[in-house]
Amino acid sequence: MTINIHEPLEVIDKKHPEEIFNRDILKRSQLAERILFRLREEDCPRAIGIYGGWGTGKTSLLNLMEQKNLSLQNSPVKIHVEIIDAWEYEASDGLLVPVIVSLKKMMGDIAPSDTLAPVIKRVFLASGFVVADTLLKRYTDLGLAQMTNAVKDIVIHESDMDYDMILKKWAHQSDEVSKTKQAFARLVELAAQNSRCEKIAICIDNLDRCSPENVVRLLESVKVFFNVPGCIWVFAVDSEVIASYIDHKYAGTKMDGNSYLDKIIPEQYHLSLSPTIDRDNIVNLLRVAARRQALDLNERNIPQLPRVLVPRRLIKSASKLAEFKRQRGADGLNVSDVMVFNLALLYHAWPDFYQRFSSASDEHIRGILDHFFPIQSPTPSQPGEPAPNASSAFFLLKDETEDRDLFYFLKTVFSNYPKSKDSFVRELINGIRGLRKVGLP
Repeated sequence: MTINIHEPLEVIDKKHPEEIFNRDILKRSQLAERILFRLREEDCPRAIGIYGGWGTGKTSLLNLMEQKNLSLQNSPVKIHVEIIDAWEYEASDGLLVPVIVSLKKMMGDIAPSDTLAPVIKRVFLASGFVVADTLLKRYTDLGLAQMTNAVKDIVIHESDMDYDMILKKWAHQSDEVSKTKQAFARLVELAAQNSRCEKIAICIDNLDRCSPENVVRLLESVKVFFNVPGCIWVFAVDSEVIASYIDHKYAGTKMDGNSYLDKIIPEQYHLSLSPTIDRDNIVNLLRVAARRQALDLNERNIPQLPRVLVPRRLIKSASKLAEFKRQRGADGLNVSDVMVFNLALLYHAWPDFYQRFSSASDEHIRGILDHFFPIQSPTPSQPGEPAPNASSAFFLLKDETEDRDLFYFLKTVFSNYPKSKDSFVRELINGIRGLRKVGLP
């Protein structure tokens, strides 16, 4: 109860680091162990992804992996897990800088400075060298034919150079790719040797919070320059965000962000929740988030929507319900836990819609809900189609009326609205009033 549940899981007491597993409410340590075993296998690719939206627990999973790895050091293949928060270095000279610094710390004094310095210098220079987009675009796919065909395109950008000079430049850059990979491979070898391990897992966290330019540059650099034996890159990201960055960079081409990302990160593990499969875990999460108060909730009624089943949103919604219950006694509001929780979840999943929806006016609430619940209609309306009583409905933006996830959510959690409109709207307004007193708009 002294640990903030909104923060990712991490080791609090270094004397008892195993205690982190006691706070693993969603049982993610099982997935952490599976990933660690995969990292040890010979056919494991040199880049894997841990995919999930913001708030799904990617950072917690990496911390669980780091701690679980310590208990697996007796396995035939030893690995070292190094976690790097890319967001912390967004404003630095490059996202690769902390990677090189971490490897240098792992090496310690194993190599003389006069031997180590040139290796590190070359990698740092290469990190700056990869800014040349024309090189990265051609080498990411490692196609010689593509490189040759690209020469004509490069002439447009290098109009002051003749054909032979451009080919020589490309030959030099090709040589840089090879030398840089050799230099980085040497860094990894020395770091692994000093750490007494066979593999190093470099886990990049919060990459999806960095600028699109830096993100794509790092991913392409890993593919081109830093894809070496003994080093596995683990990217904990929101894949949809990263794919959109790639789409943005290559706008106007036929490049597909998700397909491009799959080429760089060929194997992925997804973080997800299910009200049926993860029922007990979700119940425990809600209980802890509500400070173990008795909750009158049926978790099976939580809509099966990825946008809703986000641990961070569930935690925030349950926390607001707990605050509501602590102040409800003095106010005497007649509203169920289910209604309050659903309203809080609606806010955390669709904050803009909730602010338009939140009102103390019966007419306003009815006007919005009538978009989603038809009156005296033989068949339900579809997303984007006006309800039969649309003339009296409150104006909504097209994005809201055509949002299929929002449509499904409201039809599921407010299913009693058409049956008893007056009492339902009164309870709903009581819930909104109570939540305003604990900080919702």
